[in-house]
Amino acid sequence: MNEKAIFKLCKDEGCCDACALRYLGLHHPRVYENVKESAEKYQDEQDQTSTEENVTDNGTNGEADGADSEPEAKRRRGAVCASCLGLLQQGTWDDSCRMAKEMMDKKGYDCTTFACALSAPIATIVREKYMQLAIKHKFPEYDTDRVTSLKEAWKWSLGTRLASHLGLALDSGAVCPLLLTLHYEYPDDVQELEVLKSISPSSFAPHKRPAVDVTRRGAELALEKATLPQLRLQTPAAAARAVACAAARAPLYIGGRYIKLSRQLPQTPWLVRGQRMMESSVQEIIFRPIAAVYNLAPEEMEHRLKFVSAGREDVDVRCLGEGRPFAIEISDPRRELTKEELARACEQISTSGSVVVKHMVHVTKDDLTELKRGEESKCKEYEALCIKLTHSDSDQPASADAPVVVTEADIARINSYTTTQGSGDDNTNGTDAPSGTDVRIRLVQKTPLRVLHRRPLLARTRAILALQAHSVPDHPSLFRLSIRTSAGTYVKEWCHGELGRTAPSLRAALAARADILALDVAAVLLPWPPRR
Repeated sequence: MNEKAIFKLCKDEGCCDACALRYLGLHHPRVYENVKESAEKYQDEQDQTSTEENVTDNGTNGEADGADSEPEAKRRRGAVCASCLGLLQQGTWDDSCRMAKEMMDKKGYDCTTFACALSAPIATIVREKYMQLAIKHKFPEYDTDRVTSLKEAWKWSLGTRLASHLGLALDSGAVCPLLLTLHYEYPDDVQELEVLKSISPSSFAPHKRPAVDVTRRGAELALEKATLPQLRLQTPAAAARAVACAAARAPLYIGGRYIKLSRQLPQTPWLVRGQRMMESSVQEIIFRPIAAVYNLAPEEMEHRLKFVSAGREDVDVRCLGEGRPFAIEISDPRRELTKEELARACEQISTSGSVVVKHMVHVTKDDLTELKRGEESKCKEYEALCIKLTHSDSDQPASADAPVVVTEADIARINSYTTTQGSGDDNTNGTDAPSGTDVRIRLVQKTPLRVLHRRPLLARTRAILALQAHSVPDHPSLFRLSIRTSAGTYVKEWCHGELGRTAPSLRAALAARADILALDVAAVLLPWPPRR
């Protein structure tokens, strides 16, 4: 294959040197870092005078008076590139560099590397298709799949200039957390997309969206069966220009465990018909010192910080022991938090008197998957303060009005009560208990009435894995329960039975009606945060 002839054809069609090299299938970054030097190998001597300077800083053709009398091929060589619309021509780069610098200065990222991405006009796809077909028509052996993508060539050429302008090292988007995206517009984009209507009429019938709404993928599909006679390459009157720049850093994730000491604190903001029901929440108390480090306003905190936890407790339930596992996702962070900053944040959280966080560490996105998975499989331990409401079947009260008291027989009956026998995998069937765990009480719970407004009505099989009752000194009608359950067990409803919606309930073990006065989460049995 005559590469010089292909290069010349590209130049005669109005392509810049960089695009001519793209159509030769040259993929190495160095080729586009120094296009002029790379192109010399494929040029005849008379063609080695650079034409790139003819594209002015404002992206218009720098043609001299009387250019209309010049041959078409010669005039095209001095024009905005007919393929990339100037995206690979240095004369159009100043605005891009300026816009990128302004965005990076505004965001104030603390980083040493960046990756860049291109959002190009869709017309470049149509023009690239024309060039592939034109080369294939003249050189039948040409492989159209060898073309280096515009985005790659742009990254290797302008990306290098951006790196110098920003004072950062250019890196791959696959590994670099900071991505800079430049969006370009071309004034004749909509007009040039009209050709798609004749190429694929069924895709652009009157009931379809207009061509202005054509997506990049839609254009690619419409052009799959296009032929050379259906397309034509017009000399662009102006270059595509940068209209917007976006910068975003990959989210950071912080993991920890919170201890909740208050019985008047929801986990997340509690709103009913838009009205706040409680002054604060666990989430907001934990967010505040993190938001302060990043100087986030309240409205920014709401959108840039996301709270993830392994389950949740009711407003009036404390969470003690080592606390409940949680994570914070920080969107577009300016920088990472240091160990010292995380330690100070824990101190500030703990001064609230309602929430204690002993330590926080950086975790990964994959770790969050394990956190959410653990929400469905973890076991939890509770401490419940209960009251006996009626005499047990075995009680022998002196009279019907005799006080209800918790007897040793009641305690013994609860401690020996079970609905299952044996242990291991067979004993966990139908429950969310971890495989191989002994199940002491298997129960069925209908969705509690108090959560029916946000959860579907279902009957779920749950398990109590361990149960121990204790009397409460000086309070003869009270008793305390230590309970270990499978994930998703509604402990309150098991204690009072909820009008038979949980069966069997504590009443079956006690042989008397009972209710719960207070509940604490004693332990969430999930290793978190990960140790590294």
